Amino acid sequence: MWQCPLCKYPLSLISPTSQCENGHAFDMAKAGYVNLFPVQFKNSKQPGDDKAMVRARREFHSKQGYLPLKQKMVELLADNVPALDTLRVYDAGCGEGSYLYHIVKGLNEKNINTTGAGSDIAKIAVELAAKAYKNIQFVVASSFSLPLQDNSQHAVIQVFAPGESKEYARILQPGGLLITVDPAPRHLFELKACIYDQPQQHNVSEGVRVGFSLISDDAFSYSLTFDSLEQVTDLVKMTPYYWKLPEGKIDSIISTLKKVTVDFQIRLYRRND
Repeated sequence: MWQCPLCKYPLSLISPTSQCENGHAFDMAKAGYVNLFPVQFKNSKQPGDDKAMVRARREFHSKQGYLPLKQKMVELLADNVPALDTLRVYDAGCGEGSYLYHIVKGLNEKNINTTGAGSDIAKIAVELAAKAYKNIQFVVASSFSLPLQDNSQHAVIQVFAPGESKEYARILQPGGLLITVDPAPRHLFELKACIYDQPQQHNVSEGVRVGFSLISDDAFSYSLTFDSLEQVTDLVKMTPYYWKLPEGKIDSIISTLKKVTVDFQIRLYRRND
């Protein structure tokens, strides 16, 4: 299902080195991932989220703060996927892998035989994902030029990540599913109120995607009450707000914030035939 990011020829990810017919070679890292994001395609030396933000996300997800969202995504896929011998799910912008892992695990528990693969431009995120979830193949790659063959996937997920409809339509089979998750208006509003004098709600974009039909467009919201200061700290650290605040302000927020509104816009699309 993979293809060379340089010439688009088929590529099998095998250890220790993968090579396409044109001789482009890619080494598998010790952690088990492959870097398919050539240096000439990068706009910065270390694109994507940095190590501290990625690790904060891993710690936050380990405390299951967004578990209801992951369960909702599993239900959406389970209710809409066709009967297949094996369902292939791809996470475009996978981060440290928590969403994809939960979806693959949840679908398999529903007796839907599922395999997963994912990519992110942040190498540190892909390395964490590959180390934690050995049954899933992760690669470093851009979501705007995915190293996947045409019509090779049955479902794609995009959670809080940029991406391109045309590229998703290319890699999905006709009738394939796309789930996108974005912040809804009041997502983490209590946290924003601690930071800004006049906090603004998130703007929700229109749900139109070229090449896709919209199946469902739902707001999914709940109140997250923190179990510990560590959980608050992880949430704050995994947002851009953390890096814009003085240390004293961060400490004050962490010590006083008891709960936040978690507000998602979840859209399910089907690729047009």
